[in-house]
Amino acid sequence: MNRKNCFAVFTAVFLLFAGTAGISAQTPSGYDIMKLADDRYAGDTAQYRLTMTLSSGRGAPRVREVAYYFKDYGDTDKALMYFNSPRDVAGTGYLSFSYDDEAADEDNWLYLPAMKRVRRITGSGKNDSFMGTDFTYEDMGSRSLGKDNFTLRGEEAVDGAPCWVVEARPKDSKDPYGRRIIRVRKDSYIFAAVDFYDRQDRLLKTLRVSGIRQIDGIWTAQKMEMTNVQDKHSTTIEMSDIRFNLPLEDSLFTVTTLERGVR
Repeated sequence: MNRKNCFAVFTAVFLLFAGTAGISAQTPSGYDIMKLADDRYAGDTAQYRLTMTLSSGRGAPRVREVAYYFKDYGDTDKALMYFNSPRDVAGTGYLSFSYDDEAADEDNWLYLPAMKRVRRITGSGKNDSFMGTDFTYEDMGSRSLGKDNFTLRGEEAVDGAPCWVVEARPKDSKDPYGRRIIRVRKDSYIFAAVDFYDRQDRLLKTLRVSGIRQIDGIWTAQKMEMTNVQDKHSTTIEMSDIRFNLPLEDSLFTVTTLERGVR
């Protein structure tokens, strides 16, 4: 299993994406396309550095440095994010488990060093802002395909790359998004762009993905920018020092590691 949507990022969200599994010559369904994106190979393990820049147009941007680790366990993907700077967020950790079962929700835990405790993110809390960014906790993880109905709406190019345009409408009437319009690249099944609409069908946020290239034979997106068009705030995530398929200890992906930090 390799479920890397951005965003899901991180699929991916984040969600930093790979794979070239085949698709039939006939017109695929929206679900077919999303399934291929969900299943694409993104390495058995991955680790890289994230630079998060939060901008509001008022005052200096806020910059955060984060270490990211990922490991595929077959039916479960585990990811750990650990904030190294600045001082006000250093030591914060975020652990996420994504499951192959389309009906299963992710498990998520957040460690806040000021409170010295781990908080599990559940229910409506997954729709909250992730660490003050323009991503929600769910945006940062891998959204289950079972949560949405998908419709292929056509094709268009993003930065010159041909894409399918898929509309995703949530099955849950309480979902914060009324719908999402997702552009999926045909060459690699990467999410090149996503538009998020609120429950009143007003454009809420836009996600743009760039710096897409192969690293160690794996298609990788190196930059994501999420912009909240309603409050004029944006978050840019840039990936560097990207490494795939290096050994990572299972003990890294535990609540204990959240509490003691990455060593």
